[in-house]
Amino acid sequence: MKKKIALILAIVLLVLLIAGAAVWYFAFYSSGRIGAAAAKQAALTDAGFTESQVKALDADYENDDGFKYYEVSFIVGTTEYEYAIDAFTGEVLNVKTESAFD
Repeated sequence: MKKKIALILAIVLLVLLIAGAAVWYFAFYSSGRIGAAAAKQAALTDAGFTESQVKALDADYENDDGFKYYEVSFIVGTTEYEYAIDAFTGEVLNVKTESAFD
């Protein structure tokens, strides 16, 4: 009987720990970010293209030593564009272009 109670308590504590981690992630860790869609739009607007004009449009969230940004990349013709977009303000931080064949 004592083993059953201990097992039930362990399961309840595990569930509470997982629930707490989920609340922290969704309420605190990711709050305030603009999101991948807005980061893509900021990069496209800066470059002067629409989504239908580009290929391989991708946005990845990066956390580099506490500095949070979206890395947005896409290809137009033979040129690959790589943008760093601030994860909270949507400001363009860096732009890099290179041949898509490199």
